[in-house]
Amino acid sequence: MPDRVALEEVKEDDLPMLHEMQVESFMPLYEKYHDDGSPAIESLERIRARAAQPNRKYYFIVMDGERVGAINLGHRDPSEKTVSFISPIFIRPAFWGRGIGYAAIQKAFQLYPGVKTWKLETILQEARNCHLYEKCGFVRVGEEKPVNEKMTLIDYELKLP
Repeated sequence: MPDRVALEEVKEDDLPMLHEMQVESFMPLYEKYHDDGSPAIESLERIRARAAQPNRKYYFIVMDGERVGAINLGHRDPSEKTVSFISPIFIRPAFWGRGIGYAAIQKAFQLYPGVKTWKLETILQEARNCHLYEKCGFVRVGEEKPVNEKMTLIDYELKLP
């Protein structure tokens, strides 16, 4: 699978397509949890603002030439390039369950070999997401953060040698 998956940098002109894909990918979670911070209801302007940050970059996740999702990689502190975060990462629903997310995360690690600590946040109740991150080597850290009666966010971290 990894040889069939590539990361392709998102250009400014691609942001409307990225936004549509993000809405499509996160809408099932929004319908399940109704959280106000869901990427499913994030505006195109918010995505443009994130993409414009010099310390963050969006990539399309491409499998066999088709854009099947996206990943945003970045540093909260531009001067500290050994710590990076993934937020968001998503795969379009038609492509779920094929190992694409795992392959994309491995590609991200290759793109940023100087990063020694990777961080991300996910929904505790989404066992498949938690399994994916744990399969990639991430471990849960920090406190649980309840969002509403249905949903709790948790942090994951991966320290590399």
